[in-house]
Amino acid sequence: MADIKAVKTQKDSAREIPGRSGNTSPYFELDASIAVADIIQQKGGGTCSPEQLATWLKYKSIGSGTYLTRVSAANKHFGLIESVGDSFVLTERAKKILAPVMPEDATNAKIDAFLNVPLFAKVYEHFRGSPLPPEVGLKNLFLNTYRVLPDRVAKAVRIFLNSAEQAGFFLATGDRSRMVKPTITIVTPPAASSSVANDEASVIQEKPKGGGGGDGTGGVHSAIIGLLRELPQPGPWEQQQKQRFLDAFKATIDFIYPVA
Repeated sequence: MADIKAVKTQKDSAREIPGRSGNTSPYFELDASIAVADIIQQKGGGTCSPEQLATWLKYKSIGSGTYLTRVSAANKHFGLIESVGDSFVLTERAKKILAPVMPEDATNAKIDAFLNVPLFAKVYEHFRGSPLPPEVGLKNLFLNTYRVLPDRVAKAVRIFLNSAEQAGFFLATGDRSRMVKPTITIVTPPAASSSVANDEASVIQEKPKGGGGGDGTGGVHSAIIGLLRELPQPGPWEQQQKQRFLDAFKATIDFIYPVA
């Protein structure tokens, strides 16, 4: 087995190649990095060795330059995996994307992953709410303002635009003309108790005059309220089910109001 320290040294060296420029850019898009985290989750339960990951991603060895730059994108740039001892493990950010507790968790985590790349965060802040320049303008910006290496500019712009789209920054406009941070929709489950309360209030308001007795629900017995809650929406009703309901309702009435 290859020495893990040597592997880490190789990995760090590979990551420093784009560091000769003013700002680094991942060599792989956000979705490709999420796929790395996903395969670790699916095949390793959230953790794996470098050798396992290389095999799962179909690279010949952990010394492959493409493998190292892909790991770097998922690790250093987007913050989806991290090295713990001799293994790779998923970060909390990756877990929120792959297995969100609430729907908004995945959206938030993708936003965080995209903005975790300093170059991407700078471009977003530069044009926040304003139209993006055409691709040739972005290339000039990456080259002259952010000092990305000339032979990396075209790919860096492509990865930036694709990753921004994958993180949802173009959803608001429907195209790549302007970056807008995705709206976080918090899904709140409906309060069942308020619905039941409204049903009960409706029944109570329509109770016959002179209705006495009861169990504290305004004169309407709880057994009757319970049956009324079982009524389906207005429309066709199977005869057998309808008859069962009518029989139950009659039996309840006979029980609550026995003949004197």
